[in-house]
Amino acid sequence: MLNLLRCHRLEAKGEKLRRRCERLVRDCADLKPEDRALVISNPETSLLGELISDAARRVGCMIDHLTIAPLRMHGQEPPNDIAKAMLESDAIFALTRYSMAHSKARLNASQRGARYLSLPDYSEEILMSGAMLADFRGLTALAHQLAQALSDGEELRVTTPNGTDLVCMIGGRVGNPAPGWCFGPGTIASPPDAETNIAVVEDGSVGEVIVDGSIPCPEIGLLEAPIRLKIRDGRVTEVSGGRSSELAKRYDMLNDARTRVVAELGIGLNPLAKLSGSMLEDEGCLGTVHLGMGSNATIGGENEVPFHLDHIIRDARIEIDGKPIDIEALT
Repeated sequence: MLNLLRCHRLEAKGEKLRRRCERLVRDCADLKPEDRALVISNPETSLLGELISDAARRVGCMIDHLTIAPLRMHGQEPPNDIAKAMLESDAIFALTRYSMAHSKARLNASQRGARYLSLPDYSEEILMSGAMLADFRGLTALAHQLAQALSDGEELRVTTPNGTDLVCMIGGRVGNPAPGWCFGPGTIASPPDAETNIAVVEDGSVGEVIVDGSIPCPEIGLLEAPIRLKIRDGRVTEVSGGRSSELAKRYDMLNDARTRVVAELGIGLNPLAKLSGSMLEDEGCLGTVHLGMGSNATIGGENEVPFHLDHIIRDARIEIDGKPIDIEALT
């Protein structure tokens, strides 16, 4: 009797997982029968890659699933054969442990029109999470509204109750709406992440940041104690508190000062997301802001380096040219 009950539970979980994969390919990637799709996985995510591939086959499209060795960091370029396959695809599901979203290969594929799902460090747990039940398509108008406000702005200020006070210059930069689904050719999505982001002017950030949410990389993750960053002339000049030694090692792993550049500011929009140490859910949490250090050349900036690391900040208050933006009131 117990074995029978266990089988029923496994079958129920398998059916729910199958439906989540179908939602990912149909609703988030907007996959069509005439598309050529590509799944890229690492060995540890290859099983999930097969589940997504099966869901894509049920749509009726052509699908290739390629497995590669793990990359060393976010923003690293994939092997040449993978980059070539990306250029030949209409929709790409990137299930690698480290994100390729800030790589030239991704940018080239997007410029050619590929819809790109950036799914770093993905797992069944993420796919089955409550955050994946958000109405991503319903967030589209808000994401575009915020992107326009950022595009029209000159100065962006972020403050928090526990001491963050950062000013970033954004004049001449274009906001990027990313509501959690690919709403057109060349768009990028990372469900359950739903956000709007902008590449900030590389030498135009100054202030202090109290990182109290997470730094979503395997070495750090969800923070038990905050980390303080001092930022001058657009770069992190001091790191203290919490797990600052681990963070400093990540900054310095390439021995390249460009890894410390404040490159991106993103605004979370998913009301169902919760901080967990997982990049895609953490970045999308409503009420948070994330700062990306390192590369921003693929999102409209000028800092090109094979490194990108996000820092999640809780309870963020945002001003654009002195005007407060109440995100929660807009949702």
